[in-house]
Amino acid sequence: MDSYPFQKTNWETYLGANNLFFFARSLLFLGLCIWLSFIPVSPGHTPFYRWGLLIIFLLQLFGLYLYASRLKPRSTQFYSFTSLFDLVFITLLILYTGGVTSNFYLLYYLSIPLAAYQLGFSPGLFLAFLASLFYIAAIMPHIRELFLGDLLIRISLLWVFAAGVGKLSSFLKTSEAKLMQVFDTLNQRTSELEKSQIQIETVYEASRSLGEIYKFEQVVDEILEITQKVLRYQHFSILLLDKDKEALLLKGKIESDQKFKYSDPPKIPLTGITGSVLKDNKGVRIYEVKDDPRYIPGLEGAHSEMAVPMISQGKIIGVLNAESKKVGAFSEQDQKIFSILASSAAMALENASLHQKMEELTVIDELTGIYNYRYFVGKLDNELKRARRYHQSLSLLMIDIDWFKRYNDTYGHLFGNLILRDLAKTIKVCIRDVDILVRYGGEEFVVILPQTDKEDARQIGERIRSKVEQTQFEDEKRRLKVKLTVSLGVATFPENGTDQEELIKNVDQALYLAKWKGKNLICTL
Repeated sequence: MDSYPFQKTNWETYLGANNLFFFARSLLFLGLCIWLSFIPVSPGHTPFYRWGLLIIFLLQLFGLYLYASRLKPRSTQFYSFTSLFDLVFITLLILYTGGVTSNFYLLYYLSIPLAAYQLGFSPGLFLAFLASLFYIAAIMPHIRELFLGDLLIRISLLWVFAAGVGKLSSFLKTSEAKLMQVFDTLNQRTSELEKSQIQIETVYEASRSLGEIYKFEQVVDEILEITQKVLRYQHFSILLLDKDKEALLLKGKIESDQKFKYSDPPKIPLTGITGSVLKDNKGVRIYEVKDDPRYIPGLEGAHSEMAVPMISQGKIIGVLNAESKKVGAFSEQDQKIFSILASSAAMALENASLHQKMEELTVIDELTGIYNYRYFVGKLDNELKRARRYHQSLSLLMIDIDWFKRYNDTYGHLFGNLILRDLAKTIKVCIRDVDILVRYGGEEFVVILPQTDKEDARQIGERIRSKVEQTQFEDEKRRLKVKLTVSLGVATFPENGTDQEELIKNVDQALYLAKWKGKNLICTL
């Protein structure tokens, strides 16, 4: 592969990396200076030619500097250009310093071998041929003054130097390439061993940290992080069995080095390679997916795949799956490391899932399935902090069932509980995804409305009131059917309160006002 002659934009670095090249140009420049200082002007030429050649040479040096430092050409392009320039320049130098009598032809012996060394045997001979033609053209007017034997010796030496240095260069480059290939192989094997050892140690270490995470989404994120940063897989997915064990849920994936997590995970059928892993309860490593009848096309351009089951407490909870666009990308060692990660991931996901269920039990109202008062206190505090920070409105809706005690006394507490459960469902239909519905206590509900002013909150409240009024509430056997109404109060931050206590107090007063005015109303302060 060709390399760049310049790696930095200063002459010091260039001198260190290209000593021969710089030495040749230095000799050429020194020769020009000597010629200007000591050699008389040839008959028929004016001093202008000398200064012109010197200026051309200096401009060429500056041009080479800009060309190499900014465009960073390949070495073959760079040395081809400079070698052709040298041939022309040396020929002009010979022409204007006496032709046959000029000794500047010796610069050919420096320029051509250097070019042969950099460019190779064949280009070196071609440049020697051009140099021979240029030299003969430069001395042609006085060629008879030169002994033919001297001319042949000068040209022959040029060809010998070009051929010898070119062959030497080819041999050295071939030997270097072979040696580098051996070093590359050794380095690759060493690197693979070191990488494997580091991966095993890192995965074991990361497995410990997985066990200390109790948030399900954080566990998924950590698994993706380990796979991306440690295993360096560019195409990877975390698939978990759904509750009914009829499909796999895609909880997270890495695609072209980008991480994705899904709160509403897509469902994947229990077929293909991942399906067989679940069925057989063992990992698989596919060398070429096109040769495997189980493979279902997914990743475009995929050639190899590896999948291992995630097993926790003796039961399979999902699959870790990796794909690659390379044939045979995964080794036996990769599968062992992948299995270690899958085992740790399974335990961590199971623990996080159990922890999440325990947390939900403490903040979810068992009867209605919505959040309870304990959750409401913490959530309202967080939403108030956010509203203050970003100078946004925040509203509360407090909802109370009218004459609820009468329904309980008439139809019994079991039917009353059904009313509470169905009312929660009815309210959910009327609010936005960002709104938070809470059972405040008894027959009272509260809705937290982030980024909502008083007028918008009133419209949402009216939508709830109207929907409840139109809804018919029934028991499970549909023998009892009743209509009911609700009263609502609205309070808004910061108009009706700047802290939690004041805001709850005012929304309660607004609800009391709606009750006092005749019920089935929505009131604000």
